[in-house]
Formats: sequence, structure tokens, C-alpha cells
Amino acid sequence: MIKAAVFDFGNVLSLHNDGTVFDEMSEMCGIPRDVLATAMVYRGEFDRGTISSTQLYQQILERAGYEKASRDTELCSKLGKMDLHSWARINTDSCAWALDLQKQGFKLGILSNMPHEFLSECGGMVPPFAAADVAVFSCNVNLIKPEPAIYQHLIGQLDLQPEEIVFFDDIEENVEAAKACGINAIKWNNLEQAQADFVSLVQKLQ
Repeated sequence: MIKAAVFDFGNVLSLHNDGTVFDEMSEMCGIPRDVLATAMVYRGEFDRGTISSTQLYQQILERAGYEKASRDTELCSKLGKMDLHSWARINTDSCAWALDLQKQGFKLGILSNMPHEFLSECGGMVPPFAAADVAVFSCNVNLIKPEPAIYQHLIGQLDLQPEEIVFFDDIEENVEAAKACGINAIKWNNLEQAQADFVSLVQKLQ
């Protein structure tokens, strides 16, 4: 029986981030979009909570050979803020459904690769964050998806068996890692698909 519904944040509880922010950042600073977009590849330690957004962009620019720009702390800070706030477009329908599931009696969980700065600056904009029975953010536990330990931490915090948990994530690698830990994981493509898959799973396991 399913007892908990756990949600990722990016592209699940937030609206889809299409990466246009990197075009805006490139126009602002003159550095090619493709260089700035490598933030999506190198953001692991940022999400883990070991570096700031400013340091993330300093590292990106230094790796790409933009040494002068990498030493421009003000520029790197601005790039980091633009990146952060590009994720602050909340999917109100997804949030409403998550809260409705909680009202129906399911434990509400959050499992997200999330930097400290987004939590402090934008976390209050996401209603399920405050309402969640369990919220596991990567920056607070120094673990990131798809590392198995973060899923085990979630299971322990929920105090449930993994087969009693459903987890929604838009990244296939994270979904497969959750499944490897025994969690019922559903790849999120859109709200309607996720709702249908959830209902089907609950009916199957009840």
C-alpha cells in the first residue's frame, strides 16, 4: 500500500526551465551560452552545499579559459543569481496536487537537489516545502541524487518501507536510482501523466 508521495522540485513543482536564462546571461556578459550552460553539468557540489553560486560560476569560467571573468566576483555573483532565480517559477497546479494528496492521508515528502541559496531566497515561494512531512534537500545532508545514500536517508526520515513510497522526478537517472532502493519511482513528464500513473499504481498495490 502506498503511504507517501515524494516530489522533486525542478521541473516538477517548478515550471519547466527551458534554459533561456543562459541566453540572457550570455547577452549580459558576452560569454558564449554554451560555456555558461555547463553549469548544469558542474552543479553537483553547488547542490551538495559545498560551494556558492558565485564559486560555481568562477569555476565554470576558469575551466573554459575566461580567467579574467572568473576573478570578477561581482559578475560571477550576478550570473549565479540569474541562474538561481530562473528556477523560481512555481508550478501552482503541481503544488496544489501535492498538498491535496497530503489532505487525502498520504505523507508528503520532498527530495530535491537543492542549494542553500535557493532555499533561503526562494524556498518560501513553494507551499509544499513548508507543508511537507519530510523534506530532504541535498544541501542539508551533503548528498545528491542519484547517490543511493540520499534515498536511504529519505526512507529513514519517512519511517516507511521503500515499497510504501512513490517518488516523482523528471530525470531518468534519479528515477532508476530510487527504484534500485526499492522505491516506486515515476518519471515526471507532466502533471496529467504523473497523476494517471499514480492512480494506477495505488490501485495496483492497494
